[in-house]
Amino acid sequence: MDRGQLLKVVFLTICGGALATAGSICPAGNGSTPFLHNPDNAATGCNVVITIGASGGITTVVTDATPYEESEDALIGVLNQSANALSTLNLTGSGIFGFDGDGICTFTFVGSSYCNANQIAGVDPGDYQGPTSTFTNFSSFNSGTVNFSPAIPANGGSSYFSLEGIPTSSLGATTGPTPTPGPTNTPAPSSILLTMTALAGLGFYFLARRLAKGNIAD
Repeated sequence: MDRGQLLKVVFLTICGGALATAGSICPAGNGSTPFLHNPDNAATGCNVVITIGASGGITTVVTDATPYEESEDALIGVLNQSANALSTLNLTGSGIFGFDGDGICTFTFVGSSYCNANQIAGVDPGDYQGPTSTFTNFSSFNSGTVNFSPAIPANGGSSYFSLEGIPTSSLGATTGPTPTPGPTNTPAPSSILLTMTALAGLGFYFLARRLAKGNIAD
């Protein structure tokens, strides 16, 4: 075997090893404090995969029911098969945003260099965030918004993050702007003024009638 063939074999061996320890969407644990369990290691690398389909429909599949830290946290992958870039994902589920200091950044994994000191130390919610994601609107613990910057590319782009709770397919997911409360039925100022004027007019009318009756009686 000549030198060129030897280098080719070494290269393919290294690549094969990398593919065996990292999923197509989510990363595998490595380094000094790897995940206690590498979810769906030979395929997606995720506990749960949320797919935005070509038509915009959303499916949620549990690819590995064992939490990555073997307790109650899930590594979530997002696959965007739609024709539009994905910048926000609104999620609902029991306690999924009830962060408790053991998100993915408290472990080391392929690509974990984005995690800063606070994330590594387990400061919530940053320790649960992925390399392109942040969380907002999660004060209820049962719902929140995942924001992607840059947005997940269309036609096959992907990203990942972690959530609290046992991996489940019961996650509710919608795309688009963050839901906001609907408008209240507060009357416009002009309507209030007209109402007050009408009531005042009725008051004067009945007062005038009482006074007129009093004068006739006298």
